[in-house]
Amino acid sequence: MTTKNTFHKQQPLTFRIIDSPMGIGKSASLMDLIRFHNKGFDPEPRRFIVFVPTIRERDERYGSELDLKSPATPPYNKSILELIRNGENIVTTHSLWSIFNDETIRAFSESNYKYIALFDEVPQLFRDVVGKGHKLDEPAGSIRFGPADIKLMQQTGMVRVQDGTIRFNPECEYAKSDKDYKVFNAIKNLSYSCTLYPFGEKDGTFTSIIAFARRELFACFRECWFYSYMTEGSMLHNYCAMNHIAMEYYHIDDGRMIRNPGGKYVETYPRGIENLVILDGKPFNMDASLSKTWYHNASKDASQAGLKELKQKFRNAYEFMKARGVRSDSFLFTTFNAYKDLLHSNGRHYPSLRRFLPCNTKATNSYQNCTGVAYLCNRFFDVTCTKFLEQRAKAENNPELLFNNDNYALSELVQFVWRTNVRVRESCQPVYVWIPDRRMRTLLQDFQERADKTLKKRALLRGTWKARQASPNRKRRLARINRKKADLYHAFAMLKAKRFLL
Repeated sequence: MTTKNTFHKQQPLTFRIIDSPMGIGKSASLMDLIRFHNKGFDPEPRRFIVFVPTIRERDERYGSELDLKSPATPPYNKSILELIRNGENIVTTHSLWSIFNDETIRAFSESNYKYIALFDEVPQLFRDVVGKGHKLDEPAGSIRFGPADIKLMQQTGMVRVQDGTIRFNPECEYAKSDKDYKVFNAIKNLSYSCTLYPFGEKDGTFTSIIAFARRELFACFRECWFYSYMTEGSMLHNYCAMNHIAMEYYHIDDGRMIRNPGGKYVETYPRGIENLVILDGKPFNMDASLSKTWYHNASKDASQAGLKELKQKFRNAYEFMKARGVRSDSFLFTTFNAYKDLLHSNGRHYPSLRRFLPCNTKATNSYQNCTGVAYLCNRFFDVTCTKFLEQRAKAENNPELLFNNDNYALSELVQFVWRTNVRVRESCQPVYVWIPDRRMRTLLQDFQERADKTLKKRALLRGTWKARQASPNRKRRLARINRKKADLYHAFAMLKAKRFLL
């Protein structure tokens, strides 16, 4: 069986994480760092490679403003090798990083320049579950490997477990004799850029393959910096715990990168959080959990009862926002991309799909005019991956490996909401947020409450705190609480009077 060459496998590795809220200037500080070194202040011959989420950012922002080079011709994982050999400062996408292999790792390791990797947002560290079969939201005709395929790979010697990980064997007899073998090239290619782990057990064989990005894809760099938000308890945190990678936290203050005390994580809150008005009440809330399973079942329901209720709530929420100045061109909504057509509208009662934005959208400032947003999904990470991490956490007695689904859901929600006007520093406009799912709504409400208490405490210490005017939604919530308290006081008084009379 062939084995992959590995580089820096035992090398200590530290991730330096700039964990600061949206709109605070993370991308600007990243660009300033490169400008500083490009002006000749750097005594060492180091170079930078920047990884960004989208091609648009690569070309219109980093490439043009910083004169960074990008791989010009496909295959891009080959053309980038020339840029590395020439010692160019490079900008490329997360997608290209995800297919780096031994050849790319060797090029960085053997370069005369010490490359520093700067990641604008965290790339996809967990890649896939092989052997799970088709996913609920997957397009028809997609090629997926089921448990039977995983069993066949083991029976033919195509894959085997070595030191707790799976190694692919292209020299197995099945590869030489069966023309259908090429369908498994997807697994072979995945093994070049990922570490594959066995998961599940049936009749003495594993039933799934869990793929995570190889540690060597980071270890080949002099330093790795990540510019993101809410990374504590995220997949990045789990990945570091699993691969014995240290984490050192920084934050942005007045455009400067400053190391946190002890390099530890500190929860911070985005500007403008006090401007959020979270719709809450019977006209807006759903009892159902708006998960992918719910949408899948609702789409199959002949009565369409669930979808009718959701659309009516959508209409109520939009009319509420419209009465407060929100218009279709200043409104944004999202759900799972595979089910967006279920919310098709002619624009009469609520905006059409032209105002739809995928729920995993990050790193864009194109919707800063929006003062109304609807978040119509209940987010959970891949269940097989979370079970795998839970199993490893128990086996290694390491709670750091446990995945925090609530933190993931809140992070995704906050990232989406902060595409809107709430991120505009000079704006005091209320931004109306409709989240019909109870779990997601509560996560954001609790986050807003924590932010309010923390910011108030810090302001009191500085002597600058002023009580903010309560939003209409907050006033109603406080009124309900006060009514409940009044009812309790009345009941208690009646009970005391009754006992006295007896």
